[in-house]
Amino acid sequence: MKIKIDQLKRIKFKRVFTLLVCIFVLVLSIRYVISEKAQATIKKEPEINSDRKYPTVEIQTLIKDQTHGGYSVSYPSLHIKKIDQSLKTYVKKEIANYQQTLAQNAISKNISTELTITYDITHYSEQTVTILFNKYIFTGGKWGEPSIQTFTFDLPSKKQISLQDIFYENSDYLNSLSMIAFTELKQNKNLTELEQLKEKTKPSIENFSEFSLLENTIVLYFQPFLKPTGYSEPQSIAIKKEIFDSILLDQYKNTEANKNKIKETPPSHIVTEIPNSSGIDPTKKVIALTFDDGPSKGPTTLILDALKESDSHATFFVLGSRVQYYPEIIQRMLEEGNEVGNHSWDHPQLSRLTEEQVQHQILDTQAIIKKVSGHEPIHLRPPYGAINDNVRQYLGGGLSVTLWNVDTEDWKSRDKDQIVQSVMSKVADGKIVLMHDIYATSAEAAIEIIKQLKAQDYQLVTISELEEVKKQRQEA
Repeated sequence: MKIKIDQLKRIKFKRVFTLLVCIFVLVLSIRYVISEKAQATIKKEPEINSDRKYPTVEIQTLIKDQTHGGYSVSYPSLHIKKIDQSLKTYVKKEIANYQQTLAQNAISKNISTELTITYDITHYSEQTVTILFNKYIFTGGKWGEPSIQTFTFDLPSKKQISLQDIFYENSDYLNSLSMIAFTELKQNKNLTELEQLKEKTKPSIENFSEFSLLENTIVLYFQPFLKPTGYSEPQSIAIKKEIFDSILLDQYKNTEANKNKIKETPPSHIVTEIPNSSGIDPTKKVIALTFDDGPSKGPTTLILDALKESDSHATFFVLGSRVQYYPEIIQRMLEEGNEVGNHSWDHPQLSRLTEEQVQHQILDTQAIIKKVSGHEPIHLRPPYGAINDNVRQYLGGGLSVTLWNVDTEDWKSRDKDQIVQSVMSKVADGKIVLMHDIYATSAEAAIEIIKQLKAQDYQLVTISELEEVKKQRQEA
């Protein structure tokens, strides 16, 4: 009897033990399944890669890992739909252009190629953000010409802006930027030939399309220059905003809204004044020759040749109706340091016109000059000198009216010697001389006048240069 009881106890114990083991195994299995599901869930969530400087910005990457036709592209997502779409469109277009180039050039698939695009957020404030892209293409063991592309957005409006959007309309910012860029880049003797440098820094909006707005400075970027040994690195120039205080729109000045989200490191070298690239000495005599009613092919060209030969400048007040026929002459005027002013469309007496007619005469002339040269005049010479309060009101203060104090009346005499005598008998420091560049006799006279003025140590300057000299003298 006792033996049976013991056997029953052992059987019961085994059953209980077996049950406990099963329960333990079941618990472990359930925990394992739960853990695997949790891990699977975590793996499905995309990994967020944040920008190292701005953690709220997410880095987007596009990668094609193959020897031929591969690419590695990164761009930022600011979580602002309109801006993000612009940046995505840019990189997609660059990839498409790269692939199209490979196909068009029939580059063998045995040759390794890769497109690399990286970015840097150069400034990020409440007002603006600038993204600078660097692009490189690797082909057959060699890197090609690097290139840069900037995107500057006005954040309140979420619109991409260009340099002309940050300055007041009709302000002559391009000429100032041109002088600064040429002077700064010329210091690097190994950068490029002088003529190429002049071409890349002439006052056209296309030459100043890449830029960044920092707290206190405007940074200009230039594509690499071609050198005998290959391409240079992209160049940059930082300019203090205060230089443009009178023409820079208030929202882009050094205000609280333009403070960077992180502490901003200022550029190592900052331009703090517009250089006197013309070499004008304000302590020496200056005179401004001005020519109306052009341009014309013969006379204007002769005058430009004489100015260039004597390293002098003048101001040409042109008619819009003639500009369209001689765009290359307008371009030459500006490239050689001369100034182009507005002389109306077809020479009416403005004081007899309605507001609408005056604005047609002036604004259409501004537009055609800008179209052919990228330059917008800041000086107006009204035909016949006819100006009154109504005309000034119609113009809205956008142009400075420039008259004269030495009238050669070359249109009346058409006599070279008489014109020369008329000028040389009345010249004095700071005078403005009125001539016309549509008559052969005026051009012949101008050539002689330039020689005689240079012999008397006059500096021949533009209207803007004359104004600057007068300003420097007053300050002194």
